[in-house]
Amino acid sequence: MNIYDIAEKAGVSIATVSRVMNNPAAVSAKTRDKVLEIIQSANFMPKLGANLNKSRDLAFFTTAQALQLENSIMAGIGEVAFAEKLNIKLCPLDELPKKRNELAGFFAEKGIGGAIFTSVPYNEEHYNDVARAVPSILLFNQLDAYKVNYIRADHHKSGFIAIQHLAHMNHKHIAIVDEFKSADHHDRLAGTREAGVTFGLGDFTEDHLINVSNLDEMDMCAQIDHYLLRYPQTTALFVANDHFVPTLYRHFRSRGIRIPEDISVVGADDVPGSADLYPPLTTVRQPVKQMSMKAAQALIDIMHGLNPPEQAVEEVYDVQLVVRASTRRVPE
Repeated sequence: MNIYDIAEKAGVSIATVSRVMNNPAAVSAKTRDKVLEIIQSANFMPKLGANLNKSRDLAFFTTAQALQLENSIMAGIGEVAFAEKLNIKLCPLDELPKKRNELAGFFAEKGIGGAIFTSVPYNEEHYNDVARAVPSILLFNQLDAYKVNYIRADHHKSGFIAIQHLAHMNHKHIAIVDEFKSADHHDRLAGTREAGVTFGLGDFTEDHLINVSNLDEMDMCAQIDHYLLRYPQTTALFVANDHFVPTLYRHFRSRGIRIPEDISVVGADDVPGSADLYPPLTTVRQPVKQMSMKAAQALIDIMHGLNPPEQAVEEVYDVQLVVRASTRRVPE
């Protein structure tokens, strides 16, 4: 009898059987007793030898700037890790070795048994090497060229419902502010284009796009100013990252441009503070904490051998529009 047989006989998940063996306090007494009774009656001996020398530490690789904005991510990862009695290491993204043959030694030296990333450190090939060196999961992103574990939001729907909302409020001239290099951009753009055709706005061509990849705050605002100077008929912006919006608000205020009276703004992600802006930001929300919890639990299951290596974790979460005060209906 193996762990799969025990789970089936007990009527529980494989992950629950694993918790009974590795962290019994995280399972209800009734379930724990039922699973233990089956294990004992079958004289089941879990293969612990292969895991004795493995680290039980999870690592979250991020940047100092992003860490200030990722409280919900840490809350989600922490909730799962604490329940499983695992430690969490916060690691700088740029600390990772670039050479493939140095990665396994790096993770072993740091005592890292599994890693969560919210962005690719250098390029897709490098991340694929990372995923081969240590159990890993990519949160909010996926790779085009390689099959890796990921948890992400439905960015196609994000783009669609943002434009749908503006179309329902009679906006005809909409621009999209996005980082073209981001892994989500192509899905979001496909969603906006589908909405543009659906609601009679036409296709969103390059003339409607404002690329702010690798720009600092001043250059981003200058790029948007240049666009609005060329297309003064613009009545709305879909800004595909809420982190850009506070800077944009300040810039518009300094120029006497009112939101939403002069221009409506829709954001994406609903990061902490979006509701506290003036005016509060209409945005597309992704369930960050739930996604983070799922990423942590999936990673732990991989570390315990409950998820076959050849079967990648690929899960896409739904998004929803949160309407606040940064958009308005324009006259017909």
